[in-house]
Amino acid sequence: MSWDNHFDRSLTEDSFIKGREPCPFRILDDCGGAFAMGVVAGSLWHFSRGCWLAPRSQGLSTIRRLGLVQMKERGPVVGGNFAIWGLTFSAVECFLIYYRKRDDWFNSVLAGGMAGGMLAARGGRTAMIQSGLVGSALLGFIELAQYLFLKGQSQAQQQMKHLEIPAPPAKGTPIYDRRNLKVELNFVPEVQFD
Repeated sequence: MSWDNHFDRSLTEDSFIKGREPCPFRILDDCGGAFAMGVVAGSLWHFSRGCWLAPRSQGLSTIRRLGLVQMKERGPVVGGNFAIWGLTFSAVECFLIYYRKRDDWFNSVLAGGMAGGMLAARGGRTAMIQSGLVGSALLGFIELAQYLFLKGQSQAQQQMKHLEIPAPPAKGTPIYDRRNLKVELNFVPEVQFD
């Protein structure tokens, strides 16, 4: 049985423009990326924590050794926690994309809240609500920052468009000669013809 029978590819054509995988493959991609990010961040954090908590009287080699022990013991645990959060978030986001028939910022914010709530279910209703609100707020800030960054980038590209020099036509007289370039753009290319 193929994926084409169960999966509407038109829903994720927009995802290729954003540079993300289509939805069923996005889950594993996000899970692996979250694991890698968690292992790196957890290893750095626990190495520095192990070095900080090591006894100073034992010398630098003992401090470094205890930092490495903490890093090896706790770094993969943090990576696993990140991977579970990434897996839950991506699965909920893919479900929302399929259910709502669109891929937009609202899916990410809602998926962040639902993932936070699901992972805090063991703590009770209050913990679920609090973690859901934190997850939604976190993803909301991330989506807002992404929107503002892309908006600023598109404005910078619009400002740079007027500086582009059009290519000369293949036949006929050129649109720009040296005098027009000097007047309009205050730029004259240094070209030597032999």
